Amino acid sequence: MLSGNLAEFPLLRLLEALMGATRGGALLVQHPLFSGAIYLQNGYLVHAEAGPLKGLAAMELLAGVPAAPFRFEVNQPAPAQSIEPNLSTYRLILHQFEAWKEIRLPQDWGLVLQGCPSPQQVRLSPLELRVLAQAEGKRIAQALMNHASPLEAAQVLAKLLELGLLEARPQPQTKPEALVVLSLYGKGGGVAVVDVELFGRWQALVGGPFQVRVRTPQLEARLRPEARPHMQGRLGLFEADLRRFQLRRGVWVEAWPEPQT
Repeated sequence: MLSGNLAEFPLLRLLEALMGATRGGALLVQHPLFSGAIYLQNGYLVHAEAGPLKGLAAMELLAGVPAAPFRFEVNQPAPAQSIEPNLSTYRLILHQFEAWKEIRLPQDWGLVLQGCPSPQQVRLSPLELRVLAQAEGKRIAQALMNHASPLEAAQVLAKLLELGLLEARPQPQTKPEALVVLSLYGKGGGVAVVDVELFGRWQALVGGPFQVRVRTPQLEARLRPEARPHMQGRLGLFEADLRRFQLRRGVWVEAWPEPQT
């Protein structure tokens, strides 16, 4: 089985070797923040996946991955065909790789993007304003995958970083808070209710919108945060979530914030 890391074996060179040998199978890429797969049939690219993306959009994202473990599984059939196996498509994919060479993004796509006040007025296009708003508080990889064209998003993000309208910061490290479960009345669900002070502290730590990850002996889940007064040391959950997590009032759980995906 062929395997390695894209840092030593760039993806384009790898694909050209597989296509030249008319190989069929799946080239699996395991980025720390998402999984990707490129399927070949008789030496032609026929399908690609990367996180939630498929087809040429997935190829756009994978073309920019600077380093990630990979392996090639021979004779692995494609689950679908999302790429036309012809010369025009191959030229388009080559263009994707060339375009990435001009983009100056941090290699660590796990960095979190935070907006910065600009000392001077900067006129941005509607696209740039939209990408700026959507990228706030997200990791670089998430911001790229949230756009229909990851390549276009990368070009805009690189410009915003260069202008100083965005900063790429390491993911804040947070220690889990030990909280006592409090049952909430109502038909809601998917909500973690915490004290106003804790909510504000978590929001400041993450630097933007966040979600709450709750760890129980049975599972881990991400919930939408909600702030209420007089909840110090407690985590409010609706009955539906108590049943789902196999929890009851008065037990201890761990909770911490994560940037909103």
